[in-house]
Amino acid sequence: MILPPTVGHVSRQAGRMLNWVWSLAANAKNRRMNSLNLALFDALAAGFSPSPTVLWFASAIALGSSWACAAVLGWVAWRRPPERACVLAALAAGGAASLISHEIAASVGMPRPFMVGLSPAHVPHGVRAGLPSTHASVMFTMAFLLLLRRGLRDVGLFVLAVAAVTAWSRIYVGIHFPFDVAAGALLGACVAGALLALQTAGRKFAPEPGAAPAWPLRALAGGKAGPSLVLAFSFAAAWIGLNTPESIGPALLEESGPVEKSTVLLYLAAVVCFLSVRMASLSRLDRTAICSVLLALAAREVDWHLAQFGAWIFLPVATAGAWLAKRAWSARHAMRSWWQWRPEATTLLTFAAVIGTAIVLDQMPGPLADQAAFAEPPLAFYRYLLLSFEEVLELALPVLALLAILQTRWGRNRVPHGPSSSSRTASAAL
Repeated sequence: MILPPTVGHVSRQAGRMLNWVWSLAANAKNRRMNSLNLALFDALAAGFSPSPTVLWFASAIALGSSWACAAVLGWVAWRRPPERACVLAALAAGGAASLISHEIAASVGMPRPFMVGLSPAHVPHGVRAGLPSTHASVMFTMAFLLLLRRGLRDVGLFVLAVAAVTAWSRIYVGIHFPFDVAAGALLGACVAGALLALQTAGRKFAPEPGAAPAWPLRALAGGKAGPSLVLAFSFAAAWIGLNTPESIGPALLEESGPVEKSTVLLYLAAVVCFLSVRMASLSRLDRTAICSVLLALAAREVDWHLAQFGAWIFLPVATAGAWLAKRAWSARHAMRSWWQWRPEATTLLTFAAVIGTAIVLDQMPGPLADQAAFAEPPLAFYRYLLLSFEEVLELALPVLALLAILQTRWGRNRVPHGPSSSSRTASAAL
């Protein structure tokens, strides 16, 4: 005897049929999207028989366009003081876009063209997921934010043009698919739109001009802010190292990873912020030397200095360091009585201590990786722990530089109390 189907049975069968139809439609759509992606890549990429002239041009853009944009933004911050805050915000948004892009790429896991044999990698690049493109995410984020500012639309158009050419160049040299850079541009638009919405909403809750600064700003202006910040970064480094690679992917700490790129962007933000703070006690040579040291630290973070200039890059850096040391030595007596700058001095001493610690940690992961004992699972976490401390403390360096600059800015409004008028005269003469 054949029983009639129940309502539940019919609904289950209909659900399976709908899922099957949906999967077929999705697979067909994915095949069309993949075929379009491959067709665009074949039309734009160099492949295995590139033109030498075009390949040289594309390689130069793929490797150097980020530094060209950074130079233009630095020039804008120098020549247009009212727009320095917007330039700094664009750099910070670029750092956020870089972190988001790496997290999405690690989750999606889309391979790059050279990883699947469609093209050789005509420029050096690591083997990791490529969708969305981090270069496109960062550059389009900054371009869209600059375009939203009326006084920076010319700069935004320039950055947008450079971003488009960079997108083509990274497809041409075989390290990105067209959809990778399209996803990066879409992510940049989303980040810029989110920041615009936050700015619009924040205007309704802005404090009055004469209101006292909030307690976080008062805490950052104190002398304990620098050491406390390093302590917080150390706790974060310990947590990241102990959770790698079980819960946190090793890509977070690797070369050209999100932590390293964020460190470079923060160094560039520190340069822009430093140029926006006026200090009568610093000459133009002093400011040039400090900017040279910060830019050298940014270049050292990605080993760009050795790849482009070799050991000759250390000559101007050593000259800038010697000049700053000479200036500090000649002003040592006035600095002892410079009581207003105590928080800045503590932050700079913390900066120097972190540099020494980072140099020591930089030499340790290599020997540990060569030892077979540390390659075993029970002891492998030591290497990740040391690597985490190295990368996270290097990330703390530009943050300390930014803190020292902001403390200098806030120190102008510090109310005098304590030393005699002669001490204040000596500090003003420095």
